[in-house]
Amino acid sequence: MDTRRLARLTGAAVLVLAPLGLVAGTLTEPHFDQDAPATEQLAEVAGTAVPAAAARTLVALLILLMPLAVLFAARLARRGAPRLAAIGGALSFLAWSAGIASIGSVEAAYWHGSRLEDRATVAALLDAVSADGVYSTMLLMFVLGHLLGMLLLGIALWRSRAVPVWVGILFGLSPFLHAVAMGMGPAVDAVAYGLLLVATTGCAVVLARTPDAEWDLPATAHVAPVPERVTA
Repeated sequence: MDTRRLARLTGAAVLVLAPLGLVAGTLTEPHFDQDAPATEQLAEVAGTAVPAAAARTLVALLILLMPLAVLFAARLARRGAPRLAAIGGALSFLAWSAGIASIGSVEAAYWHGSRLEDRATVAALLDAVSADGVYSTMLLMFVLGHLLGMLLLGIALWRSRAVPVWVGILFGLSPFLHAVAMGMGPAVDAVAYGLLLVATTGCAVVLARTPDAEWDLPATAHVAPVPERVTA
């Protein structure tokens, strides 16, 4: 059975849905001063309206698609920039996986811990998790890995000529825009992730329009054509 069309359409859907989950998560997740003591952070989260469980579950499921989304972006760029696509895709995949496992778990603990009466015990637990070496390593992997990985992947998309230049630029700059926007409020942060959504949507359109015959072609770097020799 030929599954190339199914693979392309699945990739196109993932490239749109995953960053859409990031935008929705930014607008619905609790926001608090991360430099404040855990007890104060829990108090801030406690004053935040809790979205419906179904909405939180849907957002979480969409965000879980991000590691898969960067692999499809790397697949799109591999023909023209195989090395950059492989390195950028691998780093981005590992980084998003580490970020979801670490940040996502702690955010869930803040949600539920803020609703408990004994916040002091919850705060002590959160402080212990934040100081844990495994958690710190995974968090560092996310921060550094997705900055470098997404940048390399954006350059790969640009150099491969698989997508318009602006798509590659937006893709590569998106994590840096997010890093700047984090301290400026959820609305600005949502705009930063929205720009990533624009870039991945551009990738999705190209992926959906790719003929099946070109989907499995081998990776080749772009080489400038050799001019024909003029003979007398």
